[in-house]
Amino acid sequence: MEFIASAPNLRDIGGHVTADGRKVRTGLAFRSGALDRLTPADHEALLAGGVRLVCDLRTAGERAAQPDRLPDGVDYLVLDVQRQGGHGADIAALFDDPTLIESLTSPEISEGFLVEVYRGMVTTPDAHEAYGDLLRALARPGTLMHCTAGKDRTGWGAALLLTLLGVDGRTVMDDYLASNEHLAESAAKIYALLDGTGVRQEIVRPLLEVRESYLNAAFDTVTATYGDLDTYVRQALGLTDADVAALRGLYLH
Repeated sequence: MEFIASAPNLRDIGGHVTADGRKVRTGLAFRSGALDRLTPADHEALLAGGVRLVCDLRTAGERAAQPDRLPDGVDYLVLDVQRQGGHGADIAALFDDPTLIESLTSPEISEGFLVEVYRGMVTTPDAHEAYGDLLRALARPGTLMHCTAGKDRTGWGAALLLTLLGVDGRTVMDDYLASNEHLAESAAKIYALLDGTGVRQEIVRPLLEVRESYLNAAFDTVTATYGDLDTYVRQALGLTDADVAALRGLYLH
């Protein structure tokens, strides 16, 4: 997939080597942030890259504010991780809910907010339904998952897929943390917008970054609640042995 400036966190999920020496095929699954600014040239790039299905993990409010602009020939599936409420794990929540800004009085509180978001992505019924449907959708070649920044809800989805395929934890974490580099320019623009608003950068920084503590919170919640990832995937997300076998058969070689 070639670089698309209007989708700076767009990337292939494949290319990683598994713990048993196999490799995750490229050109099958992708991740990104919102696709609301795509141009006709971007549409051509998406199609040329093999994207045929977009799974949107955002809330109804996010989708209304930044509707995806997709080319003909790409199917669209809404998989709302937070349908029944709760803050999105993106900076948009700061501007949508002034009480959130007031509640974030230290970097530690901001980081704790994101940790709770990640725990919720493991434990809530909305997230169970969304991520179960997402993993089943990923059995279709050319599937792209995204949220607003493509770092939190999407980050968990990508980490789930890679872990289920047998990629080791350090590699999964490094793939997740790569969002910080991909989103650095976007974050700088947000910091500039916040100048003069009274909102301190160090308070907002934990919301604009991905951190090991966030993804670890999700995996730790899986272990504490379900014992292991396989049990979580089958009991909470509803995947069958056949579903898991289909994913591994498609992606691994």
